[in-house]
Order: sequence, then structure tokens, then C-alpha cells
Amino acid sequence: MTGTTIPVAVARWLSTLSVLVVVSGFALAPVRSEGQSGSVSGQGAAAAVTTTSGAQQFAIAALPSSGGMADSELATVAVPSTLSADGLASITTGQLDQTLVSATTTAEAANVSVLNGLITARAVLAVATSYANGVGATSESDGSTLVGLVVNGASYGDEAPTPNTQVNLPGVGYVVLNEQIPTGDGVHSTGLTVNMIHVYLIGPLGTPTGDIVVGTAQSAASL
Repeated sequence: MTGTTIPVAVARWLSTLSVLVVVSGFALAPVRSEGQSGSVSGQGAAAAVTTTSGAQQFAIAALPSSGGMADSELATVAVPSTLSADGLASITTGQLDQTLVSATTTAEAANVSVLNGLITARAVLAVATSYANGVGATSESDGSTLVGLVVNGASYGDEAPTPNTQVNLPGVGYVVLNEQIPTGDGVHSTGLTVNMIHVYLIGPLGTPTGDIVVGTAQSAASL
């Protein structure tokens, strides 16, 4: 792995900046108004590992149903032969008022190594934002990025690949980069899950055996 490692502080600044940009101009409303019919949800995890022996999630933040903010941090994580990373953090924020509901979630990690270096990245940042105002509803992933991404020896530079880019990993399965999964009707409800690195583990008989995710952010809003 070559290149300069991005300090964790820089990655955290990127995450915080994304949140500030998204909620700029709106005051967070942590308590739902009486009669409020809207809803928000958000959840982030800096990383998650699921195998036949169990599931683990790291630096998880879940948004209260009343809105507000939640966050979680973890200095480092190491799952032998599977995942290592530093500076793991998730932040989720939400607001509810009579005319607009919104939620933003970010999840980040630095110095990432998956499957003994088969996939590496200096910094990973997932961002999912959802808005609804009773007339329209939309979600976006603006701010999501992968810095210094290398997959099976191929470099992807410092920009996030096209959404839902799939790369085969012989003998392992495949990885989906910048995976984006939308939900909602786009009028009164909307939601988005962003998984920046999502490895699908496939056994020798073609049977799924688990997955590894780095940078997963989910947001949803309805009104």
C-alpha cells in the first residue's frame, strides 16, 4: 500500500462537514410536535462483519425516533484475517417539524484493510441524507467518498466509484463499491442505505457465507 495516510482527524472533519452542510439552515428539533405525522430514522456503522460464526458491528449510532443526534466512536478494530481499521465513527442527526423532516447519517473509517489487504483504503466516508416536506421526498449520498482505494491490486484513486460498482474477487466472492439501496415512494417517503465497501462472501458451492461492510449509513424520512 503506497501513498500518504490521511489522519483520522481529517476524516472526522470531512464527516462533520458533511453533516453541517446537509442541515445548514435548519434547526434540529429533538422533540416531536404534538400531532406531528412525520417520521425520521437513521443508523450508521463504521464497519460490520457477518460470518457463519456470528455478526459484529463497530461504532454504531442509531437516531432516536424523536430526532436529535446520536454518535459513536472506536479508536481501532481488528478481526483476524478479515478486517482492520482505525478512527471508526458514526454520526446520525434528524429533525421533525410541521413542514420538513430530514435525517443525515455519516459513517467513517481510516487505514482500512479487508481480507489481509485484498481491499485497502486510506479513508472511507459514507453519507446518506433524506428529506420529506409533504409534497416531495428525496434522498442523496453527496459527500460519500473512498480515498486511496485499492481492490485486488487495482487502484481507484481518491473518488468514489460509480454507484453499485461490482468487482469479482476470485475465491472469495465479490465486492460492491459505493452500494446504494433506495426505498420509499419519492412523494411522501424516502430512504437510502449507502455501503461504501460491501464484500459478499461466497462459499465453494456458491452459497453465501457472510459479508463485510465498511462505511454503512442509512437515512429515511416521511411526511
